[in-house]
Amino acid sequence: MTKTEAELKKRYFTKDQKQEIEEGLRAGVDVAIYARRDFLAIQMRQIRLGLEKGLPVEKYAMPEYDWFQMEEIRNGLLDGVRIELFASPAISYDRMHQIRRGLREGIDLSPYKYLEAGILRELRYAILHKVNIVPYINAGYGTKQLAAIRKALEKWLEIDSWLKKEFRGISIEEICQGLEEGLDISLYARTEYCWQQMREIRLGLEQMIDVEQYRNPYYSWQQMREVRLGLEEGLDVSCYRSLMYTAKEMEKRREKLKENPAAFLQKEELQEEIPAEEVAEHCKIKISRDEMGAYLELCGCAKDLSRTEILKALQQKGICFGIRYDDIDEIINGKKSGKKFLIAKGKKPRDGCDGWYEFFFRTQVARTPKELENGNVDYRNIEWFETVQKGQKLACYHNAEQGENGTTVTGRTIFAKRGREQSILTGSGFKRLFDGKTYYSDKQGIITLHDFTMEITGLLVMDEVNLATGDVNYEGNVLIQGNVSSGSKINTKGDLVVKGYVEASEISCGGNALLHQGMNGSGNGFIHAGKDVIGRFFEAVDIDAGGNIRGDYFLNCKLHAEEKVLISGKKSLLAGGSVHAEKGLQVSNLGNQAGIATYVKLGISEKLIEQEKELSNQIKNVEQELYILKNAHSELKRKYPLEIRNTMELYLKIESAVYTKEKQMEELKEAKSKLADERRRSENVSAVISDRLFEGVTFEIGGTRWESKSVENVMIRKSEGKIGVFSNRSI
Repeated sequence: MTKTEAELKKRYFTKDQKQEIEEGLRAGVDVAIYARRDFLAIQMRQIRLGLEKGLPVEKYAMPEYDWFQMEEIRNGLLDGVRIELFASPAISYDRMHQIRRGLREGIDLSPYKYLEAGILRELRYAILHKVNIVPYINAGYGTKQLAAIRKALEKWLEIDSWLKKEFRGISIEEICQGLEEGLDISLYARTEYCWQQMREIRLGLEQMIDVEQYRNPYYSWQQMREVRLGLEEGLDVSCYRSLMYTAKEMEKRREKLKENPAAFLQKEELQEEIPAEEVAEHCKIKISRDEMGAYLELCGCAKDLSRTEILKALQQKGICFGIRYDDIDEIINGKKSGKKFLIAKGKKPRDGCDGWYEFFFRTQVARTPKELENGNVDYRNIEWFETVQKGQKLACYHNAEQGENGTTVTGRTIFAKRGREQSILTGSGFKRLFDGKTYYSDKQGIITLHDFTMEITGLLVMDEVNLATGDVNYEGNVLIQGNVSSGSKINTKGDLVVKGYVEASEISCGGNALLHQGMNGSGNGFIHAGKDVIGRFFEAVDIDAGGNIRGDYFLNCKLHAEEKVLISGKKSLLAGGSVHAEKGLQVSNLGNQAGIATYVKLGISEKLIEQEKELSNQIKNVEQELYILKNAHSELKRKYPLEIRNTMELYLKIESAVYTKEKQMEELKEAKSKLADERRRSENVSAVISDRLFEGVTFEIGGTRWESKSVENVMIRKSEGKIGVFSNRSI
């Protein structure tokens, strides 16, 4: 034991403080810097972690800093930023955090360090996205209001004329969404509406219904919702939209009206059959339960009746619609035989038709290779894009039809169900005309439609790519009609389609990569795609796909797919190189007759393993910090009564920190649980070989390896801790 260690042993420290000192001694750092009783154990920990990284901890090893502030300064030192811009006990840790993040991103927020942390965060986001929210900060808008304003400015929305300080941030979001969708926001951008009322009016405008029927600010938003739903369902909402009804009562009446409009609209429930009344000695009149028919029943001879008597009886019964006068005459004159006759018939309602869109482009493109009659797959003629020109008519909306009301024999109206209107089309790259029904393209590009969201993204069309054309860098989608020569570089954030051949090139795309002919990389070809990679032929190519990899022939390639590797076609082949398919492999022939070395890994990725390790380390650190904080919390509770503790800044800070760390622990454990579920699922992946598996193929599943033998039509998967071979025919 050294002299320093002996001196430390004599001082009084809590158990947690001693633990931090011992950790420092084991790590070989100068524990004398923090072995002071005026440092809490959690502060000691931050200093020790800095010493272990060789940081100048004197910058923050002061009791005036709480442990969160110490952590921000320590992280600032690790980031290599100018900590003097935020290292002050007067600056709270959350403001420190935003200033540090800003400095790391090349933004100096220190002139605004007096602002609260949330506003600093929004200012940082705004600068990153090249918009100016300083005037709104100076005007006194709060954090959530600024967040909504910032997002509006990023989308180039003209929000200024609609802004009012009285609007909450979420209300501004409703206004912004309406502006983005081209709605008449003047109908709800008012201070008398809360944000939920705004939302209900906005949703109604999206569905193109008559919002005037519920735009009264005296409605609660729940009442508005019930009226809106009724209008969307084509119901006659006048039956329940009175302010006298609560939202719950409205809901009940709406549900009844939806189930049976006729029964609901009738003031009194009809009995199975209205009691018959004798109109003459030899007949009776009866009305059907639904009031859609009135019947004359004879007990004697029809000749004893007169037309006048029957009509008078019908009048007495309230039958005034659909009277069949000719039939009555025929009954009296004996031209109709029988004892029961239909003498009045109601008119059934005809429900309206729903609104619908007429589209002037293909809304679906298959994007899948076509299987040929000989069992092969055609990768050359895959259709990938639906393109439109600027100014092209895209869609026309046809309004819902009102329908036609019906009438009972008693003259009661049976209201027809109005057709439902559809939502407006939202998205980008197009405009909606003032009629609210017609849509035109704002630019040339690729169009996609998902539900009621239509997007037009840019398309760059090139004949070919070579050294003469130079590298390709484009924000949208790229279509190359011809070939891509060796040494070319293509970088696009959208999809890439190449119709010709691709030589050794570097390709990176944020979407899908479709190479009709494929690629011969000669050991220097590289493809990275955020989604799928598809092509006929790949040789000596390094492919990394965020989705699936599909093709017909892969030779000496290095493949990694976050989804599946699907090598289709009757004679498809994967031989040589390596493949890592996280969710499975399908191929006809794997390896070759010469026994070429081929490595196949299935299941969990290295990235996921690293994420698990990182989460485990974070959980361990938070557990240690939480242990120290809880001990300090218990110690203060033991020493001081409640009325004193609740006035102690240190106690309140520790109490808040315990809560924060417990929430952080919950989030970390939930994230780790999700990764564990993904790992378990990865254990069940398989390789399906529909034709022949050759010798020379090494499989790895969940850390277990297996060398192949020559077999046919098999499935390779892990079972009971071992990799097994199963017949496809028995699966």
